[in-house]
Amino acid sequence: MSNEQLLQAISDMMDQKLDEQLEQKLDCVLDNKLQPLYTRLDKVDKRLNKIDERLDKVDERLDKIDERLDKVDERLDKVDERLDDFYLEFKCFEKDITKSVHKLQDEMETVIEILKINELVPH
Repeated sequence: MSNEQLLQAISDMMDQKLDEQLEQKLDCVLDNKLQPLYTRLDKVDKRLNKIDERLDKVDERLDKIDERLDKVDERLDKVDERLDDFYLEFKCFEKDITKSVHKLQDEMETVIEILKINELVPH
């Protein structure tokens, strides 16, 4: 092995050792600097977990409300159907009444005419 190769090997070993030491120091410094941030992030995470739990409860309540609203919708559909039926029956009844009133009017006019012919009522 030549001197140049030997020097290169020593230089590489020293660079590696310096890199390791620098990395360790940087890790230590970063850990010290980032620790308060980690602590705050942990607190935020705990708060978010609590919010998640509360939202889950709200979700459950909303699901129950949805179920109830579905039942109300079904009932309203039935009521709507019954109202439609009632409206149809009412229209039929109205038509029958109108016919009956017209028939009664015609019969009354006939009776009046007969009474007039027999001179039982004044002209």
